[in-house]
Amino acid sequence: MKNKTLFMTLLIGTLLLASSHTFAQTTQTEQERKTEQQKAKAEADKQRLDDTSDLRKETKADAREAKANAKEAKRIDKEAAYAAKHAKRADRMEAKAQRNRKEADKQSNKAAKANQKSDLN
Repeated sequence: MKNKTLFMTLLIGTLLLASSHTFAQTTQTEQERKTEQQKAKAEADKQRLDDTSDLRKETKADAREAKANAKEAKRIDKEAAYAAKHAKRADRMEAKAQRNRKEADKQSNKAAKANQKSDLN
């Protein structure tokens, strides 16, 4: 009986020793895994921050370019409106010049007829 108790105690002690070593390794492995996960998460967060920063810079550059393009478009639109205004004015002046030429031709014809009548008399 003494041998059986001693044998059981040794067996249980060996099992406890083996399981505690395994448990300690598992705990250490879990801690290492958690540390690795935290490092990976920190790196991922840093990468996201860098990407966000780059995106912000690109967005600002795009906004500046869009603003410059809008300013150029506004300038071109103003020039086009100015040119249209001058074209309209030139068209009115040309129409007025044509009316004046017609009127001058009529006056010239009247003067010629009057001159012929006076020569006949």
